[in-house]
Amino acid sequence: MNITGNKKIAGIVGNPVAHSLSPRIHNFLFKRHNIDAVYQAFAIENEEKLEEFVKTFRSSEFLGGNVTIPYKSAVLPFVDEVILDSHIIGAANTLYWENGKICATTTDFFGLSMALTKDKFFIDKGKRVVILGNGGLARTIAMSLATNPPLPFSSSPQTLALVGRNSQKLKELADEVEQKTNYSVSHFTFENANDVLGEADIIINGTSVGMHPNIDESPLDASVINPKTYIYDTIYNPHETKLLREAKMKGCRTQNGLRMLIWQAIASFKCWTGIDLTNDDEIALELENLLLRGF
Repeated sequence: MNITGNKKIAGIVGNPVAHSLSPRIHNFLFKRHNIDAVYQAFAIENEEKLEEFVKTFRSSEFLGGNVTIPYKSAVLPFVDEVILDSHIIGAANTLYWENGKICATTTDFFGLSMALTKDKFFIDKGKRVVILGNGGLARTIAMSLATNPPLPFSSSPQTLALVGRNSQKLKELADEVEQKTNYSVSHFTFENANDVLGEADIIINGTSVGMHPNIDESPLDASVINPKTYIYDTIYNPHETKLLREAKMKGCRTQNGLRMLIWQAIASFKCWTGIDLTNDDEIALELENLLLRGF
């Protein structure tokens, strides 16, 4: 790739990031739209290094950036403006420039909603939703669903529950969601969650359990999975996690995080360039085929 003195830089920060497919997506989009930019992955060791990165972002006038695990909440104090959605959620995955300010927003929930919609699954007031985890992504999904009206869904689910390992952290997130949205969220550790998991219409894995290289791990014991439950895993590497593999064996409808990744990237790309591809099913399919060739 030819990097000129005028070439803009964009990238993703997190730890780990070596597995990220975001560079393939955005470098494809830059080339397709004749944008003189390159997208790279930046492994950041700690929050001090994260603050330094944002300073570099500012001084170098980066085109734009993405933030992933574990810094989606930690990045907020270092930017100039937190857009309303990320302010409510308390996490962001996208950094962009507006009126000379570094702004933080989230496109993750847009990506999730598009991925589910394209698979003809809709979260509405009749659905019982369980989210696994209490990290930045689980927070984004929980806050977004609890906000009335949730965007881009037309209504909040009938019930929303958090399931994870750390009871105190789950309670803190559930309490925060209720304080910010007036929506009651229940929470359970895995040891006492069998009933809520078995009754769920959709289970969304918002943890990193099962992600490469730990591909033999699953956040759930297959015995608690109901064949009628839609299992959504936000992980996309490996293409089929142990959770999805076991859910398929139970007869569940499943989806991995690849389409969510693509649609959130398309929304981020709009923030940086003003080019709106958020209704372009053809480019999303082209990107999906491009990424699938790497698995």
